Order: sequence, then C-alpha cells, then structure tokens
Amino acid sequence: MGYPFGHPCDLRQAGAGDTAGCAGLSVLHGKWLVYQFCAATTAARARRSSSSPFGLDPNLPDLACDALALACAARGWSLSQTRILLAAHGSARGPKAAEAAEAFATAMRDRLPGTTLATGYVEEDPRIATTARVFEDTAPARPSLCLPFFAQAGEHVRDDIPDALADAGFGGDTLPVLGALPQVPQLIANALNKALSGPGVTST
Repeated sequence: MGYPFGHPCDLRQAGAGDTAGCAGLSVLHGKWLVYQFCAATTAARARRSSSSPFGLDPNLPDLACDALALACAARGWSLSQTRILLAAHGSARGPKAAEAAEAFATAMRDRLPGTTLATGYVEEDPRIATTARVFEDTAPARPSLCLPFFAQAGEHVRDDIPDALADAGFGGDTLPVLGALPQVPQLIANALNKALSGPGVTST
C-alpha cells in the first residue's frame, strides 16, 4: 500500500483484515519505522510500533468531525440534530479495542456539543444492531449516520455492519471508513515524521 507522503517512503501493509492486518513498515530518510494502520491495537503490537495506532492519532477526531459536517451539509441536515452511530470492532478477548473506540467517541462528543453519538460493536456489547434499534425506536424521524471506526474496508465493514444495520431497520446512511478520508495520507506522514525524532528508531 503506498501513500503520497512527499518524500521517500515505502509503506507496506503487513497482513489483511480489519484490525489484524494493521502494521506497516516504512523507510524514511534511511530509518525503519512501524506504523499501525488500524483503529486500535494490542499491547504486543504497541511494543513493536514506532508510533501510536491510526485510531489513536490525536488529530483523527478533528478529521472525522469535519467529514461528518460535510456529509450532513451534502444531505441538507443539521449536524447537531443528526445522530451518529460509531460502529467499531470491539473484542471478546480484551478491553483495548473498546477502550480505543470509547476514547475516540468521547473526543468527538467534546467537539460536537449537542450531537447524539453512541457506539456499537461487532464483537461485544452493545452490538451495532442494538444501538441502531435505540436510534430507530426513540426518534425514527431524526437523521442518522453510521461512521465505521475502522482503518480499512474489510469483511466487518463490507458484511457485518450492513447486516447489523439492516437487522435493526436502520434508516440512516453509512459513511466510508475513517481510513478512506482524503487527509489520512498526510496524517500518517506527520505521525511517521514525528516518530523519526523519537527513541527506538534504527538507521539502515
């Protein structure tokens, strides 16, 4: 996978899937870095990484909020009146995935006062369908958007999320994954450049 970083760089995805295939190796200015192109991570991956995972980048909530504002404007909706379902992976094996999603949701709520934003998960409670049903049962006339908290459009995004939303009778729209935002290549470039000045970076 390549990104137009504006300087010599070779980013190669190591693996596949929504969250498992999340590590990338990059060579910048003769140094190796590991970038985790995923929404969340495990402790083992964090120890191998030169930077925080994509989903924990402190600038990502601003990009997501901008994307929501554009999506609402394109539909003629008021963002403050639009409900946001943040669809995330979750995990039955540990809390890290949900913790990352909840931290991201909190950061977005801080930036979107008055907007209803709730999380739903593929692999743990509350499930995506459960949160979507709450939206539909409480105020079905209000507009809703589903924002997938994923870096890549893998099987969960292609199949599991649409199936859950359909099962709940969700009447809103689903946006592309966060990793598809046009500002993401520059976000990654900035994170890698910042990591160059940090410890644990080895020269080739």
